[in-house]
Amino acid sequence: MQKDLPAADGGGPAGPWLSPAVAASVLAGLAGLAATAWHLANNAAPPAWDDAWYLEVSFRLWQALKSGPLAFARAYADAFHTKAPLITLVPFPLYALFGTGERVAVWANLPLAGLAAWAWSRAASAWWSDHPDRNEAAALGGALCALIPFSYGLSRLFLVETLLCALLGLWAWRCAAGKPDDRWEGVRLGVLLGLGLLAKSTFPLVAAGFAWSGRKRLLPHAKTALLVGFALAATWYAWNFPYVAGFVWSASFGHFAQDYGNASALAARLAWASSVVSSGLSWPLAAAMAACGLAALVSRRELDVGAKACLWGLAPLLVYAASANQEARLVAPLLPVIGLLAARAAFSFDRPAARRAAQAALLAAGLWVCCDQTFLAGPARALGWNGPPSSDPGWDRAGLVTAAAAAGGPDAVAAVGLEHRNLNANNLSCLAAASGLRLSFVSLGYAQQSVEAALIRLKDKGASVLVLVEGLPESELPVFLNRANQGVALAASSGRLPAVEAGRVQLCAGVTAVVFKIGPSRAAPGALPASGRKGGSTAGGSS
Repeated sequence: MQKDLPAADGGGPAGPWLSPAVAASVLAGLAGLAATAWHLANNAAPPAWDDAWYLEVSFRLWQALKSGPLAFARAYADAFHTKAPLITLVPFPLYALFGTGERVAVWANLPLAGLAAWAWSRAASAWWSDHPDRNEAAALGGALCALIPFSYGLSRLFLVETLLCALLGLWAWRCAAGKPDDRWEGVRLGVLLGLGLLAKSTFPLVAAGFAWSGRKRLLPHAKTALLVGFALAATWYAWNFPYVAGFVWSASFGHFAQDYGNASALAARLAWASSVVSSGLSWPLAAAMAACGLAALVSRRELDVGAKACLWGLAPLLVYAASANQEARLVAPLLPVIGLLAARAAFSFDRPAARRAAQAALLAAGLWVCCDQTFLAGPARALGWNGPPSSDPGWDRAGLVTAAAAAGGPDAVAAVGLEHRNLNANNLSCLAAASGLRLSFVSLGYAQQSVEAALIRLKDKGASVLVLVEGLPESELPVFLNRANQGVALAASSGRLPAVEAGRVQLCAGVTAVVFKIGPSRAAPGALPASGRKGGSTAGGSS
């Protein structure tokens, strides 16, 4: 098909597309997607942090779009500043049909997961275009993409990894299949580059290896691809690039990253690698992949060009390993490449029985783990970003949103003195935006340590409402996210921060949110000053 992708096993016509091996892989992949659909339909858990932030911006952009194109353009250019915004636009067709809702938006990931599996299978078919079992290997690779725990686990949350995985799969396919004399290839690559940048600012990092593996064929398209890609990306980066550059550095190697890992410890690197294997792939699936790969290497003792292209695609793993940020989910879009290598290895054996056994082992391991993580595994056995759906809708965020709006008005800014997965500024703002309210919530500052800085932030953000939480044991708090809570609570109780209690909301058994109106001359007649309250443990300290 192309000179830098020679025949893997000496050439030969491909087998029929609808062979039993292909059918088995397709059915297994569809089963994985069906499990995700069931999980989405039965999960009531509220969004937590990043997913809630994506949802809030998505809802506000949708409302801006309904106001008119100029309002949308302004809101789009101002979205996030530090996070690329494409994921927030994906659920718009669902909003048009079903309205805005936290459980509505996440369904947009289901077709993206299917697109990702298809795209990676097309990449495999192009890389091993001359292999007689290319259809079987491609179908198995697509199925494994759908059966990787990080792939289906993250697709059940409103996070960017599923979109990024789909775009990266399409990029890998075009890098593998692109021809130097195709005048539209540069445009296709440019659109994918631009969309990838709008999905996540690190897209060039994960995409570079695939482009390098096909550089001889793709070089004639480089100029067009870069022009189209950067023009598309500039619709947002033209206003936000300085913010993004600073955030990426800080999140990868700077002070933000230190909260998610240790930049110098070898033990942290080994723990990260173990997490990628155990949670990202699962030990059963990883063992099946490793067994197939080792057996194929022993029998063949060499790598074909397609396998080398996959290894180039995995090169960014070295960068993530060197980063101080040891968040394993960042590498999720690259894990399908390991699945493609395993699929290629499974169909490298000479004996048909060996090929069938290898395929069966891979699919059985993937399906078992998927079923376990979707229907059976309790909290102790749930892999990262996985586990059965929750029927618990979380704390009474709706009551707190109503109380904050009553205290400060529908356009108020409310500061939240708690960072907990069930209650934080992100998921409160998300719920307010889903309800069409302009009311917004802000934190005391990301991982804020300084009480002075937190109080200055309240003023800078124009906060007129403060929410403190009582009754939550400190053992349930993420410590590094709640370091300023106690000091702010003391400032309110001592009168240093003028605060008047405006209401209380029971969030769950034993946990209560106290809503204050803050600022001078804001006391309501008969209201109780914060300094007059007695007792009550405030999250992060005593008031």
